[in-house]
Amino acid sequence: MYSLIMGKTLIIEEIKKTIAELDIMLPQLKASKNLKINGNLQCTKRGDKINYYQVFDDGSKKYLGCKDQQLIVDLANKRHFSKMIDAVEREKDQLERCMKTLGAGNQVSDIDEVYPSLHEGIRRLSAPFSITDDGYAMKWLKKNSYLKDRKQLSGQNKTLKGEYVKSKSEVIIADRLTYYGVPYVYEVTTAKDAFDEMRYPDFLILNKRTKKEYFWEHLGRMGDPQYAARNQVKMEQFARQGILPGKNLIVSFECGERPLSTEYVDTIIKQLLV
Repeated sequence: MYSLIMGKTLIIEEIKKTIAELDIMLPQLKASKNLKINGNLQCTKRGDKINYYQVFDDGSKKYLGCKDQQLIVDLANKRHFSKMIDAVEREKDQLERCMKTLGAGNQVSDIDEVYPSLHEGIRRLSAPFSITDDGYAMKWLKKNSYLKDRKQLSGQNKTLKGEYVKSKSEVIIADRLTYYGVPYVYEVTTAKDAFDEMRYPDFLILNKRTKKEYFWEHLGRMGDPQYAARNQVKMEQFARQGILPGKNLIVSFECGERPLSTEYVDTIIKQLLV
């Protein structure tokens, strides 16, 4: 069994993102006012007490007492930021050298190209190796992240993954999926081309074991007749796109008298998604 979790293509993309983040971090560190303070901080410890000194370029030093607390903090930050700058520059250089090595040939993973490059006669006799469940899930998440064309929400309903969703019930679903290690993407479009009506199910989910995709739509105000009617229309639109309960659509419900329970969500996940 082929056990590579992240192929070369994804590694290159992740390195590019990391380099971009380091490029943002470096000037912020270098712009720190603390770096302009004269001297460096020296610490000595006697028993439980730590003594601080300001050491100047000529080797002389000055004891810093309680009245110098802000200067002690500034010098500590100067030492910290200086070391961070060195580490960021080192890491960026290492990553750029990795990029140069990985990009020397075709940026598509060499492993991914082996099977398609074989003669048809060989492909008929030999099945392709499959990646691990986690590797497949990583590629699936990367692919489906491009389907998200809605603006990122903000507000109080924050999931364990750090994203915002529209309701507390969606937080429950998202966090239980995360707990069980089930990959999901929030609110992706179902439209396949320009002629499809744009719909946004709450979750697109992958069963890593079976590689089957499911949509999950949570209907949270079933006690409201107008809301129920709107969502009946939505279910019909999903059906026209081949998204059907019992096939690839999970539908959960709640109303004011009976809120969504974690136990119910767990049951759905255990039965269909792990």
